[in-house]
Amino acid sequence: MADRETLEALAAFCERFSPTVGVEAADQPECLWLDISGVAQLFGGEAALVQQVVGDFARRGLTFRLAVADTLGAAWAVAHYTAEGDRHIFRPSGIHKGHGEKGRDQPSVGARSQSPAIIPSGETEAALRPLPVAVLRLAGEPLGLLRQLGIERIEQLLALPRSELTARFGPQVLERLDQATGRLPEPIPARMPRPRFHARWTFDPPTVRRETVEQALDHLLAEVAAMLAARGCGALRLECRLNCPPQKPLQVGFGLFEPTVAVRHLSELMRLQLERLRLTRPITAIDAEATATAPLERRQLELFAGDSPRSQPRQLAGLIDRLSSRLGRQAVVRVRLKPDVQPELAWQGEPAVDQGSRPRRRSGTVPFDTNSCPPRPLQLLPHPLRLSAMSLSPDGVFPGGPPLRFSFHSCQHHVAHAWGPERIETGWWRGQAIGRDYFQVETTAGSRFWLFRRLRDHQWFLHGMFD
Repeated sequence: MADRETLEALAAFCERFSPTVGVEAADQPECLWLDISGVAQLFGGEAALVQQVVGDFARRGLTFRLAVADTLGAAWAVAHYTAEGDRHIFRPSGIHKGHGEKGRDQPSVGARSQSPAIIPSGETEAALRPLPVAVLRLAGEPLGLLRQLGIERIEQLLALPRSELTARFGPQVLERLDQATGRLPEPIPARMPRPRFHARWTFDPPTVRRETVEQALDHLLAEVAAMLAARGCGALRLECRLNCPPQKPLQVGFGLFEPTVAVRHLSELMRLQLERLRLTRPITAIDAEATATAPLERRQLELFAGDSPRSQPRQLAGLIDRLSSRLGRQAVVRVRLKPDVQPELAWQGEPAVDQGSRPRRRSGTVPFDTNSCPPRPLQLLPHPLRLSAMSLSPDGVFPGGPPLRFSFHSCQHHVAHAWGPERIETGWWRGQAIGRDYFQVETTAGSRFWLFRRLRDHQWFLHGMFD
């Protein structure tokens, strides 16, 4: 994960060299692809472009390998497997060794140290011939079959009849071979840069007046909200940085329950965060940015909304946002169901407003189908409460029926109706096994309880109450 994030950051840096930059499509990527078709002349030629890339990468302290070729496959092969003395490869002079290689369509990050390599146009196949068949990036079975037959180099594979390659080794070998030699196209998996929703306000002269800072923030949030609305998305997290040199910038931010572009709501939440700051030095500039976003939900308006259910979700979201900003996100939680058979472990509390750094599950969704379960009480005791109860049949004779009566809060409750049993058992891998028979019971007074009998000793417990 960290390697991919580093490559993503490096890909953004490489956009200065090419309009099309891609990250290798692999579980553990190690390469970047750059399409420099028609771009090299802007840098004075391919050799000059390579030299600039090498210099910039070296200044960043990177160890890498670089190769330029007509195809992605050839660039990858040369960057990984060629030696210094290959006569089909041009190595630009004036470039220090020890910085490695990458590809015309691909910078590849690796550990070996070698000068950059350029395969002149039209010499791709000749440069590939002495290389091992592993340069074709084949999956395990075709590569193993080639080695069993003694086919170690590309030139041996090219000597075989093309019509027999698919029949002998499957379609992947011929496809990869044609992509490397240029007979088939291999498009770059282009990286789409993420849009940045950022606005900046500079004070001239710097100010310590809180009212001035708040007014500037209102303008910035309106600008960020307009950027978001233009793309049909809303903010899930907002960050603001107040620059006050020579001290470190002051950071404030907050998350939201659902994406929004409501400027007034965003301003109220940001002012709540600013109340916690002391402006001891003049503020020179403010940066505001939506660091996490999500598509906006479109709700149809009603002519007479009033207290209709359609207006409640938005009001609830606003309340949760304000409470989380005032009390802290850990103080406002919601219940999330979990696929666990043991009732007290089938839920967890999590902050209603998250950090916006992970995909959000839509409100109300659960990881399993609750309709397949019998009704559950809304009020569940933190720990099952032991009861004194009389069963329908004496324990040990037929301990399977509901209770006739039980004591709770110093009162005797007589059971009028009962539903069950619903048996719940946990697996041996959970440690001490849990075995219970649950019953829904309704007393003669009209109260409804959720009771269970523990299977190992037939003891009764109260676990919840129905409203």
